[in-house]
Amino acid sequence: MLVRGALPVEIIHSAALEEKRDVMFYFIGAAEVPKLTTNRFLPGAVADHLTSFGGDLTGGSQMSSLRWLEAGATGSYGTVIEPCNLLGKFPDPGLVMKRYLAGETLIEAYWKSVAMPGQGLFIGDPLANPYGGYCVMFDGREFAIQAAGLSPGLYDVKGANQAIGPYATIAKGIHLQNRGTVLRIPQAKLGFYQIVPALQ
Repeated sequence: MLVRGALPVEIIHSAALEEKRDVMFYFIGAAEVPKLTTNRFLPGAVADHLTSFGGDLTGGSQMSSLRWLEAGATGSYGTVIEPCNLLGKFPDPGLVMKRYLAGETLIEAYWKSVAMPGQGLFIGDPLANPYGGYCVMFDGREFAIQAAGLSPGLYDVKGANQAIGPYATIAKGIHLQNRGTVLRIPQAKLGFYQIVPALQ
């Protein structure tokens, strides 16, 4: 299964992950998470254990959310006092993944996934944004643009000699199948380019 055409998702029915080398999202309901350090988290990874006192960072009766960061995750969340069994007080994993993969920062995606965040604590790098940037490469003849923030779909490329335009369409209906697909502009001689959704 792919999330937003970008990331393979595997739902594992087990007490914990073990020896996984590509963990981007890890959500589990457990007071303690075994074998945590056997996994390798990707840059920008989000993880939490959806329990009562994960946000008690310095010595509660359950695992501190800091253990996730020590294991390599970039951000986590935990409640600081007993929140009762109300789902709105915990992150909605589907919303976190959807918003993060759409290019929002870690704190934007995480915050919007918790309906009642008053008893919780977000930790980590709030501005982590592994799916919101872009990379431009130029070899003297061809531009290659990898824009992780672009959703799959059809796009037009426009170009101009100056930033204020006027812009003319130089390529129409380019189909990006997945996030991170490289878009190539051959014979690139203009100084400025725009990538815009193709008009239907």
